[in-house]
Amino acid sequence: MSDATVEKLQTLFAELTPEHHPALGIAPGSGVAKTGDGGQVPSVITVPIEIDPRIERMVRLAILSAPAVILVGPPGSGKTTLLRQVVDRIVADPRSFGFQVGPTGVEWSAAEENWSTTDLVGGQTIDGSELRFRPGRVLSAIASGHWLIVDEVNRADMDRIFGGLLTWLSGQDVTLGTVSPAIGSPQVQLGWATGATCSVEHEELLTNPAGGTGPVRYVAGTEWRLLGTYNALDAQRVFRFGHALGRRFLRVPIPAADTAKFRTALLAQDHGLPEALLDAIVAIYTAHLTNSMTTLGPALFLRMADYIAAGVGTDAEQLTTITHVERELLAEAYLVNVGTWLREMEDELTSLGAAIVEQHHALSQTEWEWVVEMSHVLS
Repeated sequence: MSDATVEKLQTLFAELTPEHHPALGIAPGSGVAKTGDGGQVPSVITVPIEIDPRIERMVRLAILSAPAVILVGPPGSGKTTLLRQVVDRIVADPRSFGFQVGPTGVEWSAAEENWSTTDLVGGQTIDGSELRFRPGRVLSAIASGHWLIVDEVNRADMDRIFGGLLTWLSGQDVTLGTVSPAIGSPQVQLGWATGATCSVEHEELLTNPAGGTGPVRYVAGTEWRLLGTYNALDAQRVFRFGHALGRRFLRVPIPAADTAKFRTALLAQDHGLPEALLDAIVAIYTAHLTNSMTTLGPALFLRMADYIAAGVGTDAEQLTTITHVERELLAEAYLVNVGTWLREMEDELTSLGAAIVEQHHALSQTEWEWVVEMSHVLS
């Protein structure tokens, strides 16, 4: 995205904040994340999709009223972005959102298929030549007073690895194990405080089990939160929440933006593309909305304009029809941004293709068949 486009976006959307754009450099006080090698992630302008105020209110009130909340919606619907925005505002001014003190920080993790209970909660692992209890993500977050946010929670088998968290999230204390396998080793417990703040009792016993009787006790404050996002399209194909686990979370639906909101965000990017090409992108997005099994969020389709602009240049005429080369670029942009998800929609491709080709005339039948054929390579 060019500097001129960035400047225009900042003019149109005063609420934008720099997140990642090399030309912008590092904005003072922007809270830019550190990379693993000690460098800084350069700051990017993201085009805002208007969020229904009622959806935003549900997110805020769910977080205020329950210790565990998950945002559920199709990929690209803005779940992570919305959650980050709401949580950042709570951290900055907790009292205005109904919290007494709020979190001291937030820890983000992306769920992985190979996660175990030890990764999420904690458990005994080899420490040198000995087995010792190692706190997992939940316990580490509680110890630091941070909220824990797990992105794409259904990428991990939460039913299998949640362990004692099931009982704990129902308000009861649980024992997670012992510091070491030795007889009489202190227990590790997880409980709830009566106040807002978190604490850890006898944490030193994790490294020196013989130094006391314990137990090592992790105590979550009443304002501690476990938050996450859940990819609705993957729910049938990756891991699903069982009923027992699902009851522990409030689940807030985050639908994909409607056509009008998507068009507004697409035009705001100002790539200088022919109007007919922009209409075609909107038409493809709209076609996906006609079936809940093919619905995807706007982020994937907004990126299509970047690809096409790279191919036609940003000074293209405002043509009323799409040229052969531009239609090829449109199909390519669709493939590289959405093709992976098409592999997850095998049973719906016939109806989706009919909507894109026959109803909305966004792609030719030839280009649609090419996209489907090429998407097989991505599986």
